[in-house]
Amino acid sequence: MREVFELMARQHGAASTGQSRQLGMTRDVERRLLRDGVLLSPHSGVLTLAGMPSTFEGRAMAATLAPGVWAVSHGAAARLHRLDGFERHEALDVIGTQGAQPRPAPGLRLHWTRGPLVAHIERVDNIRVLSVPCTLALLAPAVGIGPTARALDSALRQGVSSDRLRAVALAWKQRGRAGPPALLMLLGERVDKRLPRSWFQRIAQRVLANVGVQLVDEYPVRDRRGTLLAELDLADPEPKVGVECQSWRWHATPTAQHRDARRRGMLRQLGWEIVDVWRSDLRHPDRVIAEISYLLRTRQAS
Repeated sequence: MREVFELMARQHGAASTGQSRQLGMTRDVERRLLRDGVLLSPHSGVLTLAGMPSTFEGRAMAATLAPGVWAVSHGAAARLHRLDGFERHEALDVIGTQGAQPRPAPGLRLHWTRGPLVAHIERVDNIRVLSVPCTLALLAPAVGIGPTARALDSALRQGVSSDRLRAVALAWKQRGRAGPPALLMLLGERVDKRLPRSWFQRIAQRVLANVGVQLVDEYPVRDRRGTLLAELDLADPEPKVGVECQSWRWHATPTAQHRDARRRGMLRQLGWEIVDVWRSDLRHPDRVIAEISYLLRTRQAS
């Protein structure tokens, strides 16, 4: 019994009946412990320790030990991967293959797939979970495009490769699956595309109306040796205020972030203040306009 309880302690208070049999717990002992309230059985073939605090991780572990369940998936996987927007996701999403017959308990949201799950399962806190790329490739139909976009941004900040995300989305893309095309579209917005020049022209016009300053389009900034540091999408060279369009292609990995921080430091040493613009600002430019206007006013005043 000690070995069974030690295993449960490593597995968030849960074990499968198969695991307990391998460690010597007989069916009669299991029945007695269930009858006495020492153990509970939240799913067919799963045992948990009674009296342990109920945690999301414990419920997730117990669910993955149920017959026919391969891994935690969708919003629950996003929570375990600590992706933004899913900190309070309570629904316990799990995924199984077509033909498996798990018996879902209350609170368990079961998803099915014919896709190649084995290659996309990893361990998080010892719990079987779909990988971040596979989670994002399946997420949008379950939670919507907005939460998926926020989770994708979070994954990119964590250093998940955009190339890996795209490869998994393409591998899972087929008729009837809406998730992979949604992920590919979001990746295209964040990685592949720059904002249109017409958008920057509208920004320049509104700044001119706000503070009476004509911004220069595509302004090159060079260091003292003449090396090109940046070509700013918009700039006022006199107070050294610039606007730069960003892309996850250049900012997603720690190496890229370090390189960008060095370049930004050099721009700052030359006296420049840079306003970052992301594609998410396309439909909501007021933040950008307000930040540019503020910098221009304060720098001109000083």
